[in-house]
Amino acid sequence: FPSHDRIRQELNTWLVNFVEQPNPLLNNWPPCPYARQARLSNQILTVFDSPFNYELYLPYIGEYEVVIICFDHNKFSASQIELYVKHTNSVLMWKDYVILEDHPGSEEIVNGVKMNFGLCGLLILQRLSHLNQASKQLQDKRYYDTWSEENLNDVVNWRYIT
Repeated sequence: FPSHDRIRQELNTWLVNFVEQPNPLLNNWPPCPYARQARLSNQILTVFDSPFNYELYLPYIGEYEVVIICFDHNKFSASQIELYVKHTNSVLMWKDYVILEDHPGSEEIVNGVKMNFGLCGLLILQRLSHLNQASKQLQDKRYYDTWSEENLNDVVNWRYIT
């Protein structure tokens, strides 16, 4: 498994060179239009821990927009992480938090663009209300026009508590 320094370096490179860059397959939107601002304003806390220790990092939300928990994906299957995150979100969402997961064993493809980091597993912890507000702004700007219904359901639609 790569060193923490290497993961930090690769994560930063991935953010700068991929996540923040306009992509023609996404209507010239970057994969995450808010990532650059969050990175440049030091609003992303990156930690290395077990995905099951997310609760330790809830108090940091507020001081940071996003907490990224990096973990060794070789210790957990993609389906284990997916089920764990789904269950965890069923509780967290009522407390205005949400976790998004990225596991190298579960490719996320949006209109032909592979969105995964790939070097390790990531849990991305943030305020649900902030994420949903940002998604609504992006929807109004037609950000999701190239997304399939399946992508929208997997990434966006499930986050709205009715």
